[in-house]
Amino acid sequence: MVNAVEYGVVIPARNEEKFIGLSIESLLQQSVKPLRIVVVDDSSVDKTALIAEKLGATVVRVRREFEGSLSGTPYIALLINKGFEDLEGLELDYVMVSGADSIYPNYYVEELARRMRRDGAVIASGVAVGEETSEYGVRGSGRLVDANWFRHLGFRYPLCYGFEAWLILKALSEGFGVKVYRDLKFRLLRPTRISVRKAYLWGKAMRSLNYWWPYAIARSLKFLIRSPPIGVNMVAGFLSSTDSVRDLKGFTERLQKAVTIGLVKSYVSRLTHSSCERVLNTRLE
Repeated sequence: MVNAVEYGVVIPARNEEKFIGLSIESLLQQSVKPLRIVVVDDSSVDKTALIAEKLGATVVRVRREFEGSLSGTPYIALLINKGFEDLEGLELDYVMVSGADSIYPNYYVEELARRMRRDGAVIASGVAVGEETSEYGVRGSGRLVDANWFRHLGFRYPLCYGFEAWLILKALSEGFGVKVYRDLKFRLLRPTRISVRKAYLWGKAMRSLNYWWPYAIARSLKFLIRSPPIGVNMVAGFLSSTDSVRDLKGFTERLQKAVTIGLVKSYVSRLTHSSCERVLNTRLE
């Protein structure tokens, strides 16, 4: 059991009256209670803010001056930063970011914090039910971040495409642990879907974070096989004009080259082992 885990939660939300109450309640029912829950209300026209306030959350209101979906853009980083700003003055061990539609088992934060301390990780998450992830694919919602380390970075996300992945890469570039615990599940009340627009923004994020171009193209081709429009738009986003994050210059490419080499070696090893087994079985017959 983890003792005295002090953490705050940031939830960006826009017109989430259907889910926000359930999400906040799942946080309030955690075995270790959050010190503060901050809901950043992105100009909702429904009862999102009212529901959050009734459940004891701090509501930070942001006045939006334009319409349309801004999911996946640097604007979302700005919203989350408003929540970080509210938490910055508190003595915290961890900061958690959650979606307004995320439901967590009551042991989620306690268990995640315990494992992070055990493994020396500064950022980690579980996995949403029904989703797959990679070794370093810490989810944007449900992530727990070491507050002391985060203060060293300014306690803010950068206002760039791929800001969630930036934090993961930043930790790795500084030699810190990043963990995804696939057996630690939480639920999303609204299924995650990839759209043509989202694919384009993913491409821009890869560009912004200085992805090694063969790695980025290979990732796009993987989606292209499943859905040509998705893959094409991901490539288009990667080839678009986007400012790159300077503090990761060179690191992202080196990491992705190392990961690729590791995958190739693993594949060759399995192929060689399989061939040897076939030869041995043939001789035994």
